[in-house]
This record gives sequence, structure tokens and C-alpha cells, in this order.
Amino acid sequence: MLLNNKNMNPCITSKNLPKINLVIDAIMLIVLMLMAGLGFLIKYVLLPGYQRNAIYEGDVELYFMGLTRHDWGTIHLWLSLSFLFLILVHIVLHWKMIVCIFRQMVSRKKNRRVLAVCLGCVALFFGLAPLFVKPEVADMPRNHIHVHDPGRFSIRSETTLPDPMPALDEKQATEEEILTAPKNENHVYEELELSGRMTLDEVAKKYSIPADQLTRALQIPSYQSRERIGRLRKQYGFEMEELKDAILALQ
Repeated sequence: MLLNNKNMNPCITSKNLPKINLVIDAIMLIVLMLMAGLGFLIKYVLLPGYQRNAIYEGDVELYFMGLTRHDWGTIHLWLSLSFLFLILVHIVLHWKMIVCIFRQMVSRKKNRRVLAVCLGCVALFFGLAPLFVKPEVADMPRNHIHVHDPGRFSIRSETTLPDPMPALDEKQATEEEILTAPKNENHVYEELELSGRMTLDEVAKKYSIPADQLTRALQIPSYQSRERIGRLRKQYGFEMEELKDAILALQ
């Protein structure tokens, strides 16, 4: 009788609601565990560049199911958004119960409004604040030598090499020409439009130069030509100016 009389308790909902809640809770549990599992995968298995280079003693890329740690990071983001959506649905379905319990905990209507507004503002702040944060930018030292390849030309050391220089083979000569190639006029140099979101393949296609020669000039494995420039710069430590030098020399 009590279940059929909704006037007896404002928190009572339809009889199908518990089943819907159970399904949503089960999906939320699966999504939450997927998020945790991907976090462990990115942190402890698909290691960042400096860690995997030290462990595997070379420039390697780690994959799981054909995806890199950056690809799994994107999937982790979408799972987080899905979990947020499920949380909102869960709140909507339990809204009457939440209101009833909230009224019992805070008797005064004014206090309930203040608490609700504060909670909403804090939740929005933590959710949206990262979109407006500016990262701290720090230039790499000009005399920095990358650990895995102290001879790479793309990091320009201030130390001068003694003369005479030994004979260079064809590969070294190509790199030497790119290093010492004079820059074109300033307007040509500045017209090179590069972005950290571009890949080396896209750069090579845009400026009609061979992608394999561009990766060779930067001392980067050819299979990483599809990686974004921003990620490659963090991994190999070259500057945008050095990429421009290589493009102009290959043209």
C-alpha cells in the first residue's frame, strides 16, 4: 500500500528506477576501472621518452594494441568525459532522494541555497579551470647535449671542434651542409609556418621535401615521422629554428 501511495513519501519513484540505477552503476564501475587501468598503463608500461630510452637503451616507441601512450591518453580523456556524463545522469535519477536528504541535513532554506551554490561553483572551477591555465614555458639550454646521442648536430654546442676535421662520409656531409647552410633572406625564413601540432610528414609534404631526409637531418628515426613536432622536440631536444634550417637546406 505504501508503494502505491506516492503522497506518503516524496522520495518514492517508479518501480523501474532501481533497475535503471543498477545498470548505470554497473556501467560507471566499468568505466571507472577502465580509467584506472589506462592510468596504470600510461604511467608504468608505456613509459615517457626519457624513461624508455634509458631502459631500452635506444630511441624506441612503445605500443599497446597499435597505440602509443599519447593515443591511450586521448582515450582516457574520453572515458573521463563519459564518466562525468554518467555521474550527471545518476544525479538526475536520484534527484528527489538527494533533495529529501539535503532538507533533512540542512533545515534552513537559505543555508541550503548557499551550500548548493558553493558546491556548484567549486565543481565548475575544478572542471573548467585547466582550460584557462597558461603553461610555464622554459627554453632548453643552447649548449645542452642530448644523452642518447652526444654527436647530433641539432643541439648546437658552444664548444668548437678542433681542426683539421676528419673526412666525412656521405651521411655526415649531408648533415654538415644542413648545419652550415646559410639562411635565406629573413622574410623567407620567417614565412615558414610550423606548429607543434604538425607532424614531420605534414611538414615534408607542405614544403615538398623528402620526409626521410628531414628525419635523417634531425637525427630522428624515420618511423617517427608521423609523430607531432611538439612531442619530438621534447624527446629529442631540437629547436624550431633548427627544423627551419633543415627545411631550407633540403629545399
